[in-house]
Amino acid sequence: MTLEAGFCIGTREVFPLEGRIVGAGGTLRVEPKAMAVLLELARHAPDVRTRQQIVQTVWPRGFVSDDVLTRCIGQLRRALGDDAHAPTHLETIPKRGYRLRTAPVALQRDAASAPPMRSSVESLIVLPFRNLSGASEDFIADGLTELLILRLCALRNVRIISRTTAMRFKTSTASVAEIAASTGADWVIEGSVLQSGDRLQVIAQLIDARTDAHIWAADYVRDLQDLLPLQNEIALRLAAAIRAQLGGESGTPNKLPTLPPQVMRDYLRGRHLIGQRTVATLREAAGLFQAITVLVPEFAAAWASLAECELMLAHYGAPDLASLVAACEQHLEQALAREPELAIGLSARAALRFFFKRDLDGAAEDSQHALALLPSHALAMVSMASVCAVRRHFAEASAWLQQALLVDPLDVGLNMNFGDHMILQRRYDAALQALHRALELAPAHRPCQLRTCWALALNGQPTQAHALLASIGPQGTDDVQWLEYAALVAAAVGDSSGAMARFEALQSLARSQAVPAWTLARAAAAARQDEVAVDWIEAAAQQQSSSMPFVFLTPAFDALHANPRFLAVAAHLPPPGAQPQDRPATVLNGKNKTRGSLDNAMKP
Repeated sequence: MTLEAGFCIGTREVFPLEGRIVGAGGTLRVEPKAMAVLLELARHAPDVRTRQQIVQTVWPRGFVSDDVLTRCIGQLRRALGDDAHAPTHLETIPKRGYRLRTAPVALQRDAASAPPMRSSVESLIVLPFRNLSGASEDFIADGLTELLILRLCALRNVRIISRTTAMRFKTSTASVAEIAASTGADWVIEGSVLQSGDRLQVIAQLIDARTDAHIWAADYVRDLQDLLPLQNEIALRLAAAIRAQLGGESGTPNKLPTLPPQVMRDYLRGRHLIGQRTVATLREAAGLFQAITVLVPEFAAAWASLAECELMLAHYGAPDLASLVAACEQHLEQALAREPELAIGLSARAALRFFFKRDLDGAAEDSQHALALLPSHALAMVSMASVCAVRRHFAEASAWLQQALLVDPLDVGLNMNFGDHMILQRRYDAALQALHRALELAPAHRPCQLRTCWALALNGQPTQAHALLASIGPQGTDDVQWLEYAALVAAAVGDSSGAMARFEALQSLARSQAVPAWTLARAAAAARQDEVAVDWIEAAAQQQSSSMPFVFLTPAFDALHANPRFLAVAAHLPPPGAQPQDRPATVLNGKNKTRGSLDNAMKP
């Protein structure tokens, strides 16, 4: 049997050359290395394959850690709908390895009806360009890295690993083989930037991570003002170097302006500050972009970047939220009027429409448009997942998040976001798996730790939930976030007095400091103060809380679904049962599409 042509595992159809697994809930992509692991197990099923045997077959030319194989097994279990504790298909044999419990069955197709076979989607990572000019100019190398990643996202038939994952290797000494193993990348781009005054020397090279072969290299000397056109030139030459694998370019690049050197520096510094994701750096970046729009008003990306700062500040609950939302909308209009096909502008407008305008159709339309332009844009995938979740198309929401995780596997926020979605879907085992993965990446990540407490309580594991909550502990008597989750945990395990105590503590704090209305609403609901909870939900709606789209889905509010006031405040969103629950997502030729139809800190 030629397994590469396709086979069945239970009710799932596996297409190895296309990198996809199809089931009743839709289509899920798996990264090439995970599919190679599945093929190795399928070839020997139902016999056991040791971890060493799998590693030697799938990673024959380089070192790989145990964690990478474990991650591949976890991804396969999710795609097969399997449970690690009670496996139907993929079984762990303690201290030995893994096996498929039954042998795969070849797919039967008529030759005339079989679709043309194509190679599986390959992945490419752009490692942070090394700055050879001194620490003060570090943002120029980081900015070039981001610009190049964004430009390459327009390629078809290749998955571009996102900036968030790539930047984790900025100071890493990991080898190309180790980086490829931890990210699933088949191709690696690395380079350096040396600056002298307003002149730059940029060196870039392309490496086949499977063979360590250097496929292409180039050395450029340009003025700083030519950096935007330069990233187009590098992207085109990279695509040409591996055209047989990538399938070529998706169209002619936009003609980009040259910027005066100091403006170029400010733009790159602004993009660098956005990546730090703090209120202070976002406000500083917004100031830089605002100045650029005055100096170079035709530069659409500066308008979109300014709007992106305002969107994140609004999402983080800045006090001037109403003015931020209005300014964000105005600046996105400016960006898209100048460049209607600006994908980062479309993606930001999708998030604005979803979180603050409650416009699900508009958000879906903008996200799909952005993905048609940049098929590897993770933020647009997350926006699509959020729209699908609110519409209760849960299988489709999960599929979009799986796609985003293939693009950005090492992003803590995205892994946590997947756990949030699993809580919304009441799939608490899956939520715990996703949150555990996030904590592997960042063990001290407090928001993820607190979500794990709640997921454990919801999953019927009160002892573990209380133990973790106690080990985290409040950071002082005014730790709003800890008190909120302590109330949620208490409610989930039936401790009504504990939930009330935490809610009362939050109410007391609200008299002397700002406490988000959404937080007070969830704590009040946990304490079964239903009318008070609705009061705070109404306040959250008035404050334009970015959590409001999920008001029908969060488990904290399940007891309010028959409350007329609750239904009135949430009337603009689909109520429970208003939409079919599942629709499959498809990914065709590198374009993400749906049939029919910001940050990653969403709170379910």
